[in-house]
Amino acid sequence: MVVENRPGANGVLASSVVAKAPADGYTLLFTTGSHVANAAMAGTLQYRPVDDFTAVFLAAQSYGLALISTKFSTVAEMVAAAKAAPGKLTYATSGVGNVTHVAGAMFEKAAGIDLTDVPYNSPTLSTDVMGGQVDMTFISTVTAVPLVKTGKVKALATTGTKRPPSLPDVPTLQELGYKDFDINGYFGMLAPAGLSPEVTTTLYRALNKAGETKDVRDLLAESSLYPSTLDPKAFDAFLRKDLAYQTQLMRDLGIKVQ
Repeated sequence: MVVENRPGANGVLASSVVAKAPADGYTLLFTTGSHVANAAMAGTLQYRPVDDFTAVFLAAQSYGLALISTKFSTVAEMVAAAKAAPGKLTYATSGVGNVTHVAGAMFEKAAGIDLTDVPYNSPTLSTDVMGGQVDMTFISTVTAVPLVKTGKVKALATTGTKRPPSLPDVPTLQELGYKDFDINGYFGMLAPAGLSPEVTTTLYRALNKAGETKDVRDLLAESSLYPSTLDPKAFDAFLRKDLAYQTQLMRDLGIKVQ
């Protein structure tokens, strides 16, 4: 395969290119959950995130994000402080609509607290959290681990349905009583709509075989990811369910990106 990076608009540009490409199996999109989330936030795009694509292979899923802070040792302590001073505590995000922003907004609603969002568009986000310039942030577990090991920050909870092996002593928010809290990232391969079942199956089998190799499994583990076993039909159903969930979630949280 030839990898062609198409950055821009949180993945919208790359998705647009593949949506318009011939459905011959030679142009594929390796993407994340942002592919669906972008459509849920924007309402309308130049493409439909499920109907204009063929689901080929769900490669891996993540253990979610980690809630980290230098100022608090537990979620209960942080929530109590937030309720005592509404709007005073801050959380860093990577911008409006980013998963870090969505996680923060979800947590505010679930905990019944009011936090102040501090958006970043630079790598100083982690540095400022470690320095105490902001009170907390939601960050990928793979990024959180080395920060926690410095001893300067503490991981209070994770957002997935199970604890990541890299943070075995950190509870999930579901364990702490936030029963509906579930943010799990994923990575998958899509093709333009109309790809033949024969080519779809051929690609799926080849990608699945590669995903079973030790090198790939080791890389996933190092990245705090776990492999998936969904076939194309199941992956398509997975995407449709996620689109419905994300659309309702963004509506409930009042998040919309033009």
